[in-house]
Amino acid sequence: MLKSNAYGHGLKTVAKVFDSLNCPYLTVDSLFEAYELQKAGVKTKILILGYTHPDNFKAKKLPFEYVVYDLELAKTINQHQPGCNIHVFVDTGMCREGVTLSELPTFLKELQQLKQLRITGICSHLANADNPQDQAFTTQQIKNFQQALKLIRELGIEPQWRHVSASGGAFKVKDPTFNMIRAGLAHYGINPLETKDPESKNLQLLPVLRFTSTIVQIKDVQKGDRVGYNGTFTATRPMKIGLLPAGYYEGVDRRLSNQGVIKVGETFCKILGRVSMNMTLIDLSDVPTAKVGDEVTIYSEVNDDLNSVSKAAKDAKTISYELLVHLAESVRRELK
Repeated sequence: MLKSNAYGHGLKTVAKVFDSLNCPYLTVDSLFEAYELQKAGVKTKILILGYTHPDNFKAKKLPFEYVVYDLELAKTINQHQPGCNIHVFVDTGMCREGVTLSELPTFLKELQQLKQLRITGICSHLANADNPQDQAFTTQQIKNFQQALKLIRELGIEPQWRHVSASGGAFKVKDPTFNMIRAGLAHYGINPLETKDPESKNLQLLPVLRFTSTIVQIKDVQKGDRVGYNGTFTATRPMKIGLLPAGYYEGVDRRLSNQGVIKVGETFCKILGRVSMNMTLIDLSDVPTAKVGDEVTIYSEVNDDLNSVSKAAKDAKTISYELLVHLAESVRRELK
């Protein structure tokens, strides 16, 4: 799964790694992302999960595969992309995208009339697989998928690929019905179950991303000085503060204002005041050797660090996914 700029890690950067693993597909959300992978020279087949406007199929033949749940869109692909492979997306209970079970027989029969399409996959998405308290719902979704597969097989269609699990389901669903997993967050070393399933700590996933910045100014403030926009932090003692050239545009979540920490050397320094659009202030009082030019770590790749993505997400009262995908594309990615 490389959607949303590879979960913030950098689409073209990490595509080089995944392209070497001989997986069935590199999966993206949009035609734009598919083109980016094509320009990067990837050899793995590309599957587009999200919506593509019909007009985009009319300009030229495209080498991609698509998830389909809209008949009019399927007709457009059939007309303008002859020989295209598609995966039928079934709504098994999430009530988001997909063809419902009641509509599926008619939908499939209509698809069979579109002779320039090949149905090579059937898929769905689990809504609550990461919740150990609601496995009955996941079990019902799997049963619904199996019913959908039965319907498609009764029409003489045998999909090569059958996939329903994202990262959460990958660790929970063990069923021979499926032969492919759309693992996302877990591929980047972040535990998708950690907030709901304490036992998932045994997975021992290792985050691959470290987000760094540089101290660009250091100054002293006195007791009573107010720091940042709206003065949301007031110094209660003389302090040394540092300025980082990264703010909520670059990916330092604004909800970490007066909450999060930045790692300077081996010391965790509190974020002071409001995170600005392109700047963040931190408390350097406990790092007397800090100097302009020093590298600091905004999000750590060490799970136990106070500024790991998972812990920062908890401080921001959100999920790791959101912090990662909000890392600006303009921030340089380096593969090591």
